[in-house]
Amino acid sequence: MIIVTGAAGFIGFNIAKRLNLMGIKDLILFDDKEKFSNPKKFSDLNYIDYRHYTDLNNLKNIQCIFHEGACSDTMEYNKDYMMGINYEYSKEIFSIAKSNKAKFIYASSASVYGLNENSQEIEKNESPLNIYAESKLLFDKFIINQDYPAVGLRYFNVYGRGEENKGKMASMAYKMNQEYLESKKISLFKGTGGYMDGEQKRDFIYIDDVVSINMFFMNESFHDVYNVGTGKAESFNEIAKNIFKYYKDEDLNFNYIEMPEYLVPKYQNFTQANILKLREAGYSYDFFSLEEGIKNYLNDLNTSSE
Repeated sequence: MIIVTGAAGFIGFNIAKRLNLMGIKDLILFDDKEKFSNPKKFSDLNYIDYRHYTDLNNLKNIQCIFHEGACSDTMEYNKDYMMGINYEYSKEIFSIAKSNKAKFIYASSASVYGLNENSQEIEKNESPLNIYAESKLLFDKFIINQDYPAVGLRYFNVYGRGEENKGKMASMAYKMNQEYLESKKISLFKGTGGYMDGEQKRDFIYIDDVVSINMFFMNESFHDVYNVGTGKAESFNEIAKNIFKYYKDEDLNFNYIEMPEYLVPKYQNFTQANILKLREAGYSYDFFSLEEGIKNYLNDLNTSSE
């Protein structure tokens, strides 16, 4: 039996779907049933049970837990709520893995590095800027101090099918595509921190690569935290260009806007995953290029909207 928390969300759903494609159907899915009482996308899945995330009774014969459930709103300022979900609840899920002698793979976040452009997974690079990042780093430290093998995955900027219900936390690829369909233009921030207009960079990683890394750790035994990115930073302009290209629009209608003053001092102008540790662990697969990922994603979005 395999548990997937946050299964109605972005990465959790894609993990469950991949497990099904691998022939694994003995799944117990967890999420907030008050928000997602009967997710439509679950009709495409084979699973044993769907539970509210607090229903943790009688969980036996568990082989692996993918813990993707969390409060992912970086603008949430209720510290008690954030720590309750992302730290205390995560410890409960970990205890279930431990009691079942199951693999435990969980979602951490690259936000733990704050404005630090060096993302090597060492303590001196960790500098969280908000409560969300603090909660993720606190759980990372809890796990590292355990004597039970577990893997934390520090996700960089993940994009792809299944993120449509993330609202303001959806990827820039999703938001840019929505704006393009509505107005045939794409808005980006003007230059900041020495970067030209729209040239701020992120490490964008396609959802299929993220799921593949999760599957890799399901079949291995490690105890550490790992960056999950491509190891290559790409500009926001590059995403926009690929969207214009997809729609065969040669006008390239960029709309550069001023960044809000409150955002400037805490804005990440550059992120790039240091994936040396991931490679040393044995993950040797190539990543989808940004062009491939955006094309696949827009195909999915346009198909689902028909």
